[in-house]
Amino acid sequence: MGELSIPEKYLGEVVASKDRIRSTVKRIGKEMYYSIDYVGEVPILLCLREGAVPFHRDLTRELVTLGFAFESGWLKTHHHYAGTEGSGDVRLFPYEGPELDGRLVVIVEDIIDTSGTIIRVCDFLDNKNVSQRNICTLLFKERPANVEWRNRGLNGYKNLPEVRHVGLFIDPLFVVGYGLDYKEYGRDGEEIRILTPEGQAWVDQQVKG
Repeated sequence: MGELSIPEKYLGEVVASKDRIRSTVKRIGKEMYYSIDYVGEVPILLCLREGAVPFHRDLTRELVTLGFAFESGWLKTHHHYAGTEGSGDVRLFPYEGPELDGRLVVIVEDIIDTSGTIIRVCDFLDNKNVSQRNICTLLFKERPANVEWRNRGLNGYKNLPEVRHVGLFIDPLFVVGYGLDYKEYGRDGEEIRILTPEGQAWVDQQVKG
């Protein structure tokens, strides 16, 4: 078990197994490869670190296999949480990657829980004069706070671009693994699993020392 792993006994139901993650990434890769959005384009796949790193890594590997032309960029974000609820306080760190001006950018996110992080990232991209913004997320959490995304078909909400690529829709439960964490714990899990209340308490105790 890694230094920041969560013990098995504190993890609940498997939301996405390794095989399901693998098949989902392959499906998204093919969606992108066959999409008219990217014909004649070399999009920048903008990885939102640290959570989306495994998804971005596996997705870009699939796209390389398919012969899909792209470049990668990285933007570290930090969304402050109160327990397992996002506070809306999102910090962005310096961007790393190709020049964004005039480019088609695909935001590669691990999970859309609330719209806080995506709104901040889209504001950042607007200031960089990108030509088009698409969103690609592995997970989309179906929660009451996201009802406007559903009512508008994931398009036009708060001046956000359409969520073109969604891997899995999940219930409003807190999950860890495959890059997803709780206070930096649990990222290393190869499956995506529910973090139990006991697991949250255990992590809180580790953080307090």
